[in-house]
Amino acid sequence: MKRFLFFLLLLVDNVLVAQDVHLSQFYNQDHLLNPAKIGDYDGDYRFTANYRNQWRQLNKQPISTYLISFDHIFFYKKHQFNAGLMVTSDRFQGEETSYITGLPFSYMVNSNKLLVSLAYGFTYNRNIFRAGIQTGLVLSSSDPSTQTFPNQWEYQSGEFNNKISNLETQLKPSQNYIDLNVGGSWTKKMLSFTPKIGFSINHINRPKDSYVKNDKERLRARKVFFTEVIIPLSTKYTLQPKLLWMWTSKANDLVIGTNFQVQTNNKIIPAYYTGLHYRHGISRVFDAIIPTFGLYFKKYALGISYDINLSALSTGTNSRKGTFEFSLMYTGASTIPKKVLLPCNRY
Repeated sequence: MKRFLFFLLLLVDNVLVAQDVHLSQFYNQDHLLNPAKIGDYDGDYRFTANYRNQWRQLNKQPISTYLISFDHIFFYKKHQFNAGLMVTSDRFQGEETSYITGLPFSYMVNSNKLLVSLAYGFTYNRNIFRAGIQTGLVLSSSDPSTQTFPNQWEYQSGEFNNKISNLETQLKPSQNYIDLNVGGSWTKKMLSFTPKIGFSINHINRPKDSYVKNDKERLRARKVFFTEVIIPLSTKYTLQPKLLWMWTSKANDLVIGTNFQVQTNNKIIPAYYTGLHYRHGISRVFDAIIPTFGLYFKKYALGISYDINLSALSTGTNSRKGTFEFSLMYTGASTIPKKVLLPCNRY
């Protein structure tokens, strides 16, 4: 019964107030992190794919997240113009057995996004400034008939009965709205290290996001602050501390940690890295630790991480269960020469 109520509460959280897509490897998906980060790489174009599988251990019914993005850099003199496209799919589905009839019933929450990003970057006195805007369509769907509501509770049996009419006349099975996000970032090479700082605001247009027809509540703006520093320890070793802080209303999420990268003499696998991050929240003080491993294979970058949950949900049979995450990135070679050679005639 406790497990069923947990799923019910989780469904209510996703259905009535949609949850934004989030990644533990936030630094491996710039489209999601900050639209100003579009084009912030050494190359002409880039493909990125991310996959996150959360809470499969809870009755084998995970929250699955898929992201695919592409962006391209366009140069005009000293100016940099960048354009990108991201598609996301976030879904939670599963099946439970009715305590009344003994028959299974299913439920599903599905949210898809198609977002276009435009960014501009310029350099002033060795400072690199970037600004970006992102907009697109959000499509969400669910099936209220497979869910249970308070009036379907039977006191005699002590269970929910979804065969009883839920008496809900204001619910709709889907919703669509336009989303708008903006952001900016700054970076500068200082001596031997390079800091990066960025800030973005998501849902700046406060769209209506509810499956209730006459609900006037609008989606609250979500603010995102991130920073990282690239610190070369030697020609072979590099330290990359990172921090992500997101907040909206009274909810917030903090991820902090570092990656340790090693350069190799292998042309096929030129570098690999290991890392450890920690996620923290106000209501869930100790949330998760996140070990990470990644490597570079030619023009590909692969990252694998696993969230080891530390919250109260990781008790009993669910002890230390967590989340698997995978990222894959391909970066096309840059056509901008690293060195300028001036030909001269020999006499």
